[in-house]
Amino acid sequence: MEKRKITIIGAGIGGLTLAYALARCGRFDITVISAKDADDVRNGRLLSTQGHFERLLKTEQRHEMPDYGEAYDFKSIELMMEGRSLFKGNLNERAISMDQRLYLSTMINGLAAKGIAFVKRRLHGDDLTELTEQSDLIIDCTGKIGPIAPFTVSNEVCNAPTAPLRVISAGIFRGIKWKSDHTMRYNIIPGLGELFEMVTATHGGPAVQFLLEAVPSSPLDLIRGDNGPAAFAEQFKHVLQDHFPHIHERIDGQSFRLADDNAYLRTAIKPVVRIPYTTIGSKLVLGCGDSVVINDPITGQGANCASYCADMLYEAIAEDVEQEWDQAFGERYWQRIRNYVIRMSEWSNAMMGPPSAHFGALMEQASKDQRAADQLVQLFSDPVQAHAAFFTGVALSN
Repeated sequence: MEKRKITIIGAGIGGLTLAYALARCGRFDITVISAKDADDVRNGRLLSTQGHFERLLKTEQRHEMPDYGEAYDFKSIELMMEGRSLFKGNLNERAISMDQRLYLSTMINGLAAKGIAFVKRRLHGDDLTELTEQSDLIIDCTGKIGPIAPFTVSNEVCNAPTAPLRVISAGIFRGIKWKSDHTMRYNIIPGLGELFEMVTATHGGPAVQFLLEAVPSSPLDLIRGDNGPAAFAEQFKHVLQDHFPHIHERIDGQSFRLADDNAYLRTAIKPVVRIPYTTIGSKLVLGCGDSVVINDPITGQGANCASYCADMLYEAIAEDVEQEWDQAFGERYWQRIRNYVIRMSEWSNAMMGPPSAHFGALMEQASKDQRAADQLVQLFSDPVQAHAAFFTGVALSN
């Protein structure tokens, strides 16, 4: 039986997870097209600074994705307000942090062993017509730089931002003492922004990873332009000195530097949810991951959402490998992920504003009771439950 041809555009977590999942069926001819190959990714600029929660890790195992080596486990999340610890909750499932460049390059290198073709090519929207003539199904996984397909923006997300709510600066650093308690720290300065700190695995061993979320034009929004790695490290050091002195005191002033010259990024994200299907000519084009669902990283859902959506798309395809790939199929896929991505987006967007009364009460409870603290931090691995807790005060599960 001739295999049906599936083309995946993009080699981020969504595209790669989907490629490995589909390869297990043995019923498809799969091609991944990306502007960057494994060497480009491994030696290029930092892509993101996400933690990977248990659902993502289980998806990797289920789809037999490559072993990427040592990762750094974090076992708790601590909420800090202007240098003072409010509470620290323990995660009840595994979560890891690692340099995303190492993760993705390993995944790209492993494609050939699974019979998945890889093509290095930069595509644009005009190329989709050509691809529809060569493929039975096209999946746009172009991530934050996408989409290249004309997906329609959903109007279901309540109070969706019309512009980025944070200016993002992130880097992986050496020359700073790190605590070996396997904790991700979430530092908040009300009205100005947030700073996430965690240890992450790199090719040179563990290093400290920072993600700064600054309210635009606020006193925390101090990093300007891209003047190279040394200037970025110096600017970041000044941010820590001025606003996070409890972290700055751990810096070795002589050796504080980026882990490598490309270990940093600056960006701003306008959150958006797009309906993940359209047609080009008579062919269905689907979207998966950040190309259709992109959120500010304040809740750490980017990689985890991309993995989830890829897994749901795989299940939709695998349920009947001979089904027609048409608009009705696209709608069925959308309904599988719709509740998850809309609630995740509404929760992530809301977390960039003041806490709701419901969420404030949960934080107050967590500051007094360890069991409540453990339950609260578990919400970061379950955005649907987090949405319910933030907006309705639904009791946390045990």
